[in-house]
Amino acid sequence: MTLAATAVVTGAAVGAYASSSGSGPGSTGSAVAAGSSSASDPHEVAAQREADRILTTFQAPPGSSKATVRPDPVPSGLQGPPSWSADQDRATSIAWYSTSQSPAEVLAWVQADRPAGSSPAGSGSGSNTPSFVVFSYPTPQSSLTVTPASGPDGRTVIRIDASVGWTPTRSPASELGYDTPSVSVVTTAPSAQSAHSALPARETRTVTATAPLVVHQIVDLLNALPPETPGVVNCPMDDGTRVLITLPGLASVTADPVGCEGVTITPQGGKPQHYSGGTGLITKVYALFGITWTRTGVLPPGIERTGASGTP
Repeated sequence: MTLAATAVVTGAAVGAYASSSGSGPGSTGSAVAAGSSSASDPHEVAAQREADRILTTFQAPPGSSKATVRPDPVPSGLQGPPSWSADQDRATSIAWYSTSQSPAEVLAWVQADRPAGSSPAGSGSGSNTPSFVVFSYPTPQSSLTVTPASGPDGRTVIRIDASVGWTPTRSPASELGYDTPSVSVVTTAPSAQSAHSALPARETRTVTATAPLVVHQIVDLLNALPPETPGVVNCPMDDGTRVLITLPGLASVTADPVGCEGVTITPQGGKPQHYSGGTGLITKVYALFGITWTRTGVLPPGIERTGASGTP
């Protein structure tokens, strides 16, 4: 079986970063369009606040002026950000500057005097995109992109894009109830898995609990899982092992103990729901069955049965 690292796109379709409100195409001059969110999700509100803060860390080259409106016309290549995101759950904030320095001089200045609290995260250019530089921040999924281009009046216009990804708060409607008589768990592996990497027999044995306390504890663990982190996720190598959790009449669950560590919950008669935290979930669920989960990576040792607490 060939093992390979994977990159998974979750949470959205591919598209350009959305511009923040406040800078319509009819605006004149150079503009700041700081994002304002009307969202009710506290995670989105916090992300927008952070994007607005990141925007203020930019240190413009000497002699630059910060504009109050978006330039009209916008220089070629600055109509949108130079990089694209697969994530719709992203707060953005935009600012515009102008300077007599050339685009190359602006990039040199910014790389030498990078935004406060940032780290270099790359650079690039394209056939229809001016050269740009990107900086990252300690906040997860956060960045600042600086893109200068020559304007029609001979001055350089600088577009600044601050971006922060956020994970939607889980809806209470997605939570499971406790109306199930039992819960079962079993570890599975691809049938094509080679003999040297086959699962020990004790891992492939289904164990079941009917004790209400155990059932309730496992449902609580499932209800506490966070939604998948949106965007592109680079995952470790995955050997195809999965842990199946079954709650008859309530839901079926598939958890990835390695790889992307995703969890898919399919309620009875409902659509699959995708969450994060597979390894933590599996460790805690097996512990309720008196089984110690010792997997730490690809093709690790088998789990060890230490007791039968919570089983009938």
